[in-house]
Amino acid sequence: MRVKVRDRLSRHVLDHHPFDVIGWDGYLYPWIFNIEDFEPITGRLHMPPPIHQTFDAHNFVVCSFVPRLFDYHPEGIPAPYNHSNIQSDEVLYYAEGNFMSRKGIDRSDISLHPFGLPHGPQPGMTEASIGKSETQELAVMVDTFHPLNLTKQATEMEKPEYMSTWLEGDGE
Repeated sequence: MRVKVRDRLSRHVLDHHPFDVIGWDGYLYPWIFNIEDFEPITGRLHMPPPIHQTFDAHNFVVCSFVPRLFDYHPEGIPAPYNHSNIQSDEVLYYAEGNFMSRKGIDRSDISLHPFGLPHGPQPGMTEASIGKSETQELAVMVDTFHPLNLTKQATEMEKPEYMSTWLEGDGE
């Protein structure tokens, strides 16, 4: 195995495969891994967003939302709270599954929440999440620490009805 730390490569010889583990609670990752092997930390109370973070780079982070148990406190509310990213643009790719905080999301949809734009569960989805024990969603999120610019191709794929899903009684 070759490990790069700062500008140096070192060679390590192991008597077993380094990724042959059941769980990983560390800060070192291979440059590629199967998303089905990612297990986020769960808890009785709402865990902070970094539990979903799988990669960290100089100007962005990648978070992975995978099938997982929800908060298991008897009074816990599984749906994420409404929030604004004040330091990053957020791009979310919905790979597959049932997205507990949104209706009307299809496989392969992409959403963009520019920094400062409040976003979160659709009206009614917070209440609908109460009593649920798990999610089967699979999505990848990239938070960039420099503003993103939309391309012409991206604007051509826009779902104009997406914005109305934030209004009470509208959406799917």
